[in-house]
Amino acid sequence: MTKKHTADLHNHLNGSFSLLYLKKTAEKNKCLAFYEDFVNVREEYLQLTSKQPEEGYSEKVIDLVWKQFGLIHKIVQDLDDIFEGVLDVVGNSSAKYLEIRTTPKAITPKTRDDYIEAFEQGLLEANKRFTNKKAVGLLSLDRTIHTAEDAKAFISHIKNSPHHVLAGLDISGNPSSKVNRTLTGDALTETINLVLNSGLSIAIHMGETDTEIEKQDTDKILSTLEKWVDSIKNKGTNPLHGRVRFGHCIFLTEQQKLRIAKLQASIEVCPTCHSKLNWHLEKSPHPVASIYPDLSDPIVVGTDDEAIFGSGTKHEFDKVLSFFSNVKNLSRKKIKEHQAAFRFTN
Repeated sequence: MTKKHTADLHNHLNGSFSLLYLKKTAEKNKCLAFYEDFVNVREEYLQLTSKQPEEGYSEKVIDLVWKQFGLIHKIVQDLDDIFEGVLDVVGNSSAKYLEIRTTPKAITPKTRDDYIEAFEQGLLEANKRFTNKKAVGLLSLDRTIHTAEDAKAFISHIKNSPHHVLAGLDISGNPSSKVNRTLTGDALTETINLVLNSGLSIAIHMGETDTEIEKQDTDKILSTLEKWVDSIKNKGTNPLHGRVRFGHCIFLTEQQKLRIAKLQASIEVCPTCHSKLNWHLEKSPHPVASIYPDLSDPIVVGTDDEAIFGSGTKHEFDKVLSFFSNVKNLSRKKIKEHQAAFRFTN
């Protein structure tokens, strides 16, 4: 896999299915009404978000995002759907390299481990079928459900799997949730250290909400990584590159921005998602530009949820080019090669 191709490094499985896949799956599962509701809500949402108001979108409009996710979860009902869904996402993406995230769960009568196996089998088949692409997976931890013990279980599965298609973990943010966090504080430190000391990679959603708990967790994450980096002898290249990425980085203190810049940890920028959730008011500079102003900095591109937000990888890449300066006058090819250094696999 050459490094000059477009990559999608922030991609959630359930938010990235095509309409054709969702329709076929709804027909199979005899729940076509859910699909029809989804299409109607999606069309309404895309119309309402075709142009961002100067003050941003209303909460009523943003709530349509979570309504769409709820309908997708009702359509996708078994492990065959997970397997086929991976094929759909890889096959329809405009990216040539994808890191796809999913939150494993038991789907009665199947176990959580069965879910992971179905996800892995989908990735294996996708890599066989789409020979011009490469796809790997990340297992997501939901901060409002999972604990460090769940992280241990996921790490054990990845380390013992013969398939070698899972690159590590994702700590997701669940910004819509008002539920207390189960993965916070010292449990975050334990989880990050578990992943890194096991030789795996980790993506961490960061700064998704303007709340005190988010700021506290961000400080905890940064302190953990600062200590980990300091513990490494003979660093050579930055030890975080290819091992750790931060997702979004919207609501941060000035001190946190300085700490991230000092670490030179890469940040995943998902332009359309950021606009449609009011994380980036488009007449203002992008929030990440206050940490990394230039395309030569450690910035990567993601779609987040193409089915919801309606933008593919190439469109998102073009948007990122418009957000940051290009002091070194890098070509598109050179920018893609630069961003490839932050992938979790080669």
